[in-house]
Amino acid sequence: MSQKKTRVPLPHPPPYRESRTVFWLMNLVYVLIICSAGLLIYAVIDGLIHGSISEMNRRAPNVTYKLAQQPKMYWFLIAWHSVEAVGLLAMAGAAFWLHRIVAAAPEKPTRKRTRR
Repeated sequence: MSQKKTRVPLPHPPPYRESRTVFWLMNLVYVLIICSAGLLIYAVIDGLIHGSISEMNRRAPNVTYKLAQQPKMYWFLIAWHSVEAVGLLAMAGAAFWLHRIVAAAPEKPTRKRTRR
């Protein structure tokens, strides 16, 4: 007889199952990223309405740029904050998509043996 027919199957570890803590922590991360993107979008809309937008610089005092006084920097910051918001939303979407692919990995199909 061949080895395949006489070999005792080895025990395998159970498939990966995500814990509840990891599930809720990952959802919290997604919500925080989406909220920060929402705040950036709010800053852009508020800047468009009022005609002034401020830098989000942590190292120096915030500088506010007005459309009437410094239009180039005003439009640059509007565009920059928009790009940051879209980037954060894309990052959250990609992280969610990758997490779902890893967490819900299908098991390998077992091949049924036929007896001859």
